[in-house]
Amino acid sequence: MKTWNVMLVDHDRLFSAALATLIGGGPFRVSAHAASADDALDLIADGDEPDLIVLALQDGMAEEIAGIRRLRDGTSARIAVLADTIADRSLSQSLKAGADAYLNKSMSSESLLRALRLVMLGEVVYPTHVAGLLMAAVNERPAPVPIAVPPSGDLSKREVQILRCLLAGQSNKAIARNLHITESTVKMHFKNVMRKINAQNRTQAAVWAIQNGLSPLVTA
Repeated sequence: MKTWNVMLVDHDRLFSAALATLIGGGPFRVSAHAASADDALDLIADGDEPDLIVLALQDGMAEEIAGIRRLRDGTSARIAVLADTIADRSLSQSLKAGADAYLNKSMSSESLLRALRLVMLGEVVYPTHVAGLLMAAVNERPAPVPIAVPPSGDLSKREVQILRCLLAGQSNKAIARNLHITESTVKMHFKNVMRKINAQNRTQAAVWAIQNGLSPLVTA
């Protein structure tokens, strides 16, 4: 069985210990604890780089959002944010900073473990209403008129469809089924899209799509 090393980042040692007990075993092995993103980066610099970082977020504090960004720049590990509440501001900021998942501490243990497995399989995981929250946040700002494609017009119609499916929270398999193409074709389109919009991961691609006026694609 594939095993992934997990680093927990939270100043609350009691919560970290409980979380370690919850997710330990199976495919996950909690290998390190850190009180902050900077402490986590110190551990990584010492050679203790995990496969997955689970970072507890309290009320979308600015320093913690900045910490996500520093972690994204300093490690190739997947990053899952575990938040006290689903707040539109902290959610959008976390995704923009490079988090691969935004999860709620109130979710069931089964749902949490399932979400973390999806993260390690390359998926971006967030609440189903995340697209609506992010779009509302974007629409509340006096932003310029949104565009559906980059100024160069490089995105094809299919690539725009792929991004809209991503906003709907669909996996590669679901996108392939709904668009009647193969999963390998979906992956190829994602690779091309991320190159064209300079996104490093699916999270950044989703945020870019929302900021540029795309909406989730509802399929039958």
